Amino acid sequence: MRRHGQDDAVDSQDRETAGSPLGEPAVRLADECVRRAAVYEALTYGFSEPTAEYVRALARGEVVRFLSDAVTWLRADAAAYDPAFATLARAASSTAAAGVDAALCNLQVEYARLFTGPGRPAVMCYASEYLDADERGRGRLNHAAAAFAAAEYKAEGVSLAAARRDLPDHVTTELEFLFHLCRREERAWAAGKSDEAARLRRSQHGFLRGHAGLWLPRFAASVSSLAAQEAYSGMAELLSAHLVVELGEAAPNVATRPGK
Repeated sequence: MRRHGQDDAVDSQDRETAGSPLGEPAVRLADECVRRAAVYEALTYGFSEPTAEYVRALARGEVVRFLSDAVTWLRADAAAYDPAFATLARAASSTAAAGVDAALCNLQVEYARLFTGPGRPAVMCYASEYLDADERGRGRLNHAAAAFAAAEYKAEGVSLAAARRDLPDHVTTELEFLFHLCRREERAWAAGKSDEAARLRRSQHGFLRGHAGLWLPRFAASVSSLAAQEAYSGMAELLSAHLVVELGEAAPNVATRPGK
C-alpha cells in the first residue's frame, strides 16, 4: 500500500473511473465517500512521521480547513469534530509562531517520543499490542491482529508497498486501508456499480467493527493523554470523533475481538 492514494501500490480496482450517468442518491453517496476518505487521509498524515510539507500545511491552517470541508456533509452532526478542530487550530497557531523549521524539529522529537523510541515509545502503534495481549496483559507485536489485517488487505487486492517498513497492523497502514476502501466505494458509485459500492461499505464497516474499532479508541485515548504537542492530541481527538461517526454509535473500547 503506497501512502495517500498513489495508484501504483494498489490493484486495478482502485483505478476505476466514472463510467455511467448518476442519479442524485449515487452522487450524494459518492461525495460522502470522498469526504470520509479525506478524513482518513488526514489522519494517516497526522500519525505519520512529520514532514516539512505537512508542517507548512498545518501552519497555514490548511489542515483544519481541509477537514472542516470534509465533514460538511454531516451538517449539524459535524459539531462532533469541533473539539478536535479547536485543538488543531491552536496547533496551527503555535506552529506558525515557531516557524516551519523549528516546528518540524519539535514534532519530529515528539513523534519519536510518542511512537518510535529510542527505547519503549509512550504509545504503541500496532493492533497486536492491544488485541493480542498475553496472560500478563502485555501486547505481542506482529501477532494475530497483524495477520488479520494482512488477510483483509489481501482479500481486497491491496498489498503493502515494497518500501514500507511498518507491520500490516500499524495505525497508519490501517487508516490508509480505510481511505482506499472509501475511494473505491466512491469509484463504484461513480461507475454505476451499486452492488460493488455496497459490498465495499460492508467491508469498511466489518474492518472497523471487527478489528480497527476495537483498538483505535484506546490508541487515541493514549495519544490524547500523553502528547505534549497539540498537533498530535488534536489528531487523536479527530480519530476518536471519526470512529464514533463511522460506527454510528459509541466506538467499542474492548481489548479483544469478538470470539477471541
